[in-house]
Amino acid sequence: MFRTRVRRWCAYLALAAVAAVMAPAVAAQPALAQCWGCDGVDPNTNGCTRPTSPRHFTTSKTNLYIELRFSGDCGGVWTRSTQPGNDRYGTDIFLESNDGMRYKHRLGHSSQEWTPMMRWTRTVRACYGWGYEGPDWSDYDVFECTSWW
Repeated sequence: MFRTRVRRWCAYLALAAVAAVMAPAVAAQPALAQCWGCDGVDPNTNGCTRPTSPRHFTTSKTNLYIELRFSGDCGGVWTRSTQPGNDRYGTDIFLESNDGMRYKHRLGHSSQEWTPMMRWTRTVRACYGWGYEGPDWSDYDVFECTSWW
């Protein structure tokens, strides 16, 4: 009887020790782990409803409001442009990562448009280009970006 209690007590103690070790590791994982499949996904149709805007700027030529947006709900990041009524002919917005991944979106006539999303495990920035687009990004008449984030 005594041995059974000791064994049971040791089993509970071992279980508690394992739980204490594992709980902080699981709790410390960021929301980014949820987004391994979000590269190239539309943030508006995939549950990214509560974004924050870590970086933004107003473009010099077209007065567009450009945002680098992040969602903790899905761990993704994307570029969004806002403001209707501007002359946006030839304007593109970009999401660029430091490892070379780029998403481009040619602006249409909507008041808000965005690039596809990518997981925010990379260093990223939001950009826009206006004017002539040649084979390289440097061929735009105006090209501006947020800082790397």
